Amino acid sequence: MATSRLSAWDGGCASQLKIILLGGRNCGKSSVGNLILGKEEFVTRERTSCSRRLGVVAGRWLTVVDTPGWWCDFSSQETSELVKREIVSSVSLCAPGPHVFLITIKASSGFSEKRRRAVEEHVALLGERVWSHCMVVFASADGAKRTGAEELVQRGGEALRWLSGKCGQRCHSVTSGDDTEVAELLEKIQKVVAGNGVFDMQESVLQATAEEKRRVEERARQRFVRMKKHRSLMRESLRPVSYLRIVLVGAKGSGKSSTLNTILSRESGRRARRTARCLVGKGVVFGRQVTVVDTPGWWMNYFCGESPVFDRRELLLGSSLCPPGPHVFLLVVRVDRAFTETYRRAAEEHLRLIGDHIWSRVIVLFSFGDWLGPTTTEQCIESEGEPLRWLVERCGNRYHVLNNKTKGDGFQVRELIGKIEEMLAGCDGCRHRGIEREVVEELEGEMRREEERAKERLMRKEKQRKMARSQLEKLNPITELRIVLIGGRRTGKSSCGDTILGRECFHQETQTACCSEKRATISGKAVAVLDTPGCFSVTSDLLHAASSVILLVVNVSSSFDADHAAATEKQLEAGGGQTWSRAAVLFSHGDWLGDTSIEQRIESEGEPLRRLVERCGNRYHVLDNKHRGEGAQVNELIDLIEETLAGDRLAILPRGDHVWIRDSLRDVTPCEEDLKMITRCRRQLSHDLTASANPTTQTSLNRSGGPGSEIVALPAGRTARTGLNILERDRFLSCLASMLSGEAAPRWTVDLPGVWLPTDDLHLRLNGARRPFSSTRPTVLLVVPRTQQGMHAEENGLGVHSLCQPALRGRTLRRLSEAGGLQALIDQWDNSSLEELEAFIDSYSEMIWEQTMGSFQEPVRPTAAEQEAVVEEEEEEKAGQQEVLSSIDRKLSKLELLEGIRMDLAELRRSLENSWGAIQEVRGKSKQDDDHVDTKME
Repeated sequence: MATSRLSAWDGGCASQLKIILLGGRNCGKSSVGNLILGKEEFVTRERTSCSRRLGVVAGRWLTVVDTPGWWCDFSSQETSELVKREIVSSVSLCAPGPHVFLITIKASSGFSEKRRRAVEEHVALLGERVWSHCMVVFASADGAKRTGAEELVQRGGEALRWLSGKCGQRCHSVTSGDDTEVAELLEKIQKVVAGNGVFDMQESVLQATAEEKRRVEERARQRFVRMKKHRSLMRESLRPVSYLRIVLVGAKGSGKSSTLNTILSRESGRRARRTARCLVGKGVVFGRQVTVVDTPGWWMNYFCGESPVFDRRELLLGSSLCPPGPHVFLLVVRVDRAFTETYRRAAEEHLRLIGDHIWSRVIVLFSFGDWLGPTTTEQCIESEGEPLRWLVERCGNRYHVLNNKTKGDGFQVRELIGKIEEMLAGCDGCRHRGIEREVVEELEGEMRREEERAKERLMRKEKQRKMARSQLEKLNPITELRIVLIGGRRTGKSSCGDTILGRECFHQETQTACCSEKRATISGKAVAVLDTPGCFSVTSDLLHAASSVILLVVNVSSSFDADHAAATEKQLEAGGGQTWSRAAVLFSHGDWLGDTSIEQRIESEGEPLRRLVERCGNRYHVLDNKHRGEGAQVNELIDLIEETLAGDRLAILPRGDHVWIRDSLRDVTPCEEDLKMITRCRRQLSHDLTASANPTTQTSLNRSGGPGSEIVALPAGRTARTGLNILERDRFLSCLASMLSGEAAPRWTVDLPGVWLPTDDLHLRLNGARRPFSSTRPTVLLVVPRTQQGMHAEENGLGVHSLCQPALRGRTLRRLSEAGGLQALIDQWDNSSLEELEAFIDSYSEMIWEQTMGSFQEPVRPTAAEQEAVVEEEEEEKAGQQEVLSSIDRKLSKLELLEGIRMDLAELRRSLENSWGAIQEVRGKSKQDDDHVDTKME
């Protein structure tokens, strides 16, 4: 470096300046060190030990120490002990202490909250006082345009602003080869030195670190000697093999697939994605026929019971793919990651699935060997601590390191095969016996059955979605959506929220403690996403809007047992039965599926997950939060949400002044039961029709209403003794409130008397204001009887044919009401054909309309002009109502009604057959008793 470029910095500077470089992997630390020293002193690659270089710049000595980097998004707990120890010991290389720590950040990379926490935790290894000696340096790539540090901080977001503030706003940006930038950096460093002096770390900490390093090196030397001695003994009985069968096992991301390609000396021909099914590779390696089986991995911190059933089964079946059985199991472990007790236990439990006896055939294979650099494998093992040492000892001190980046001439693979043959010499060359053939056949049979069920589920889903899309054609497009994310811990709710909104909105690194709502525009729709805590319970107020939907987030990479199902269902209980019609299952960690389908995972996981999906109407979707793509998966999710809401939107669709016939005529379960009819008219029903419908409510309903009266019909399946359940009241009053206010989806609450009958003290609270039923626009509640006394209808001669004949309709309606209602007719439909039932549905709808419109009474005789206007209005209304009935009610209800009737008839047939059998049995027994009595009398 030229002396002239630093002349401005030269004045007043100390004779020596000591700098330590800190930062994540591939952040550009080594390049910054070379830039400061003015020459290529540091090799720009990852290292596991500190590297110190000296240089003279403008007549001043500079000491620059480059430290090992950490994975940028990993916490300090995930960083190997070797790296953390080197970061601390770097201070001892700058005696009596460093002047400044340069935290290097790549200028072109985003700086997330997770990355900020990683910096904070790793720098904190040096103590809290270190922050007064820290400066942030932004490193730009070669040829990149330089951006000022202040601008980078402001653009970087809250996380980067926090780091800048923690370092006292000391920031600088550099690009390669710019002398002015380096001069400015050294001037800023000089200011730090003038204000703080030398960083002084406790001597006891440095001594303890140095002592630990010495002990590690001693233990590493002893382990190496033991390993060499054991291999020497095995070579004496070594017998080379012609065939070699290898099974790779290990955690997700450990490098199993890369290891397979390295062993077989081939390039990967498939897109980089998780291995979800066992893969088999074959080849000739150094004169031997080698078969390598790659198995699905597990999460490093998931115990065996937390892994999905599908993955556990694949791991077990891996041994059967290299008959007659594998010679060796290679347990692949990343050498560049921490290895904790949790990771050790996870490995032990997953290998136990294959069998406790396999440990004599397991070799620990360390992947990512390029990361070690000059550090030996033994030093890494001894540095990491007891969990890794236990694992290596459990495998008989058998281990090997593989560098999958530089395959070279195959020396490392040749060495691995030699170690495998030495292990086989100690086992007398016998193979692993594997699992029993009967077990394999049973598992394969179960997999075939699951595949069939998966195909059926997919076909059902597509059929349902096709029907839902046909319903959407009758509705206006939704412009606003509110998505409520529900699920337990570690399900990925926050990540799903970020994927849906297309940006980082929720804190994924920390557990969600309170509800948080964020918004974005997606495909022209205003979408709000509500992220909830793991124990959050859904309440009905979350679904007051017709565009609100619940997504039950399930982690597809984890098991889903009965406890998970019970916890999820409990979260939805507070919202009532309505929540399930608005719910869908959202599977997170979609990348975990690999080349398998979500239907296969649903079927393999067991009854709890299948039941949850069914309760949500077989509505489900998968999100890959790791590979978000161009938003196609989010658009598909929005489509599914619209289809989910279609049914409820049709149910509350305003019908003007028309009669509204709702749902099928059959009973459904109480949690899903809906009001059968809600009708809004401008005329009051006649006294005769009201009385014939329900005489018990005649007094309360016999109120004359003038023009503009509201008439609402609801079923009386529950009488005044039981009342309507909360859900029915809510849904009925929601529609009623909308009618009275003339507004769409008003906010309302209700004050109900103890007995649910239409009385004068029934009030609505519309948009926060208490409002009784209008005296100027009186409202009549028509309670239509609905019983299951089918025999009454039969005794009175009611049937499908009588309702299909116009001449009999009037008399039939009265007899129907007296006999116990429409359900009585349903109960005796056993002998009717579907064509007759279809004709009945049409005739019944027309009959209800004619009886309703023909029974209006006018309490005050209008003038001639008013009468003419009323007649014209009625004709227009009648034409519109007839059109609605023919175009909507018939089309939407007919198929659903027929399907419901068919199910009821089948159930009725079974019931009658059972009853008739019981009667016959009783008659036979009675006859036997009579014969026995007659015999005694004789």
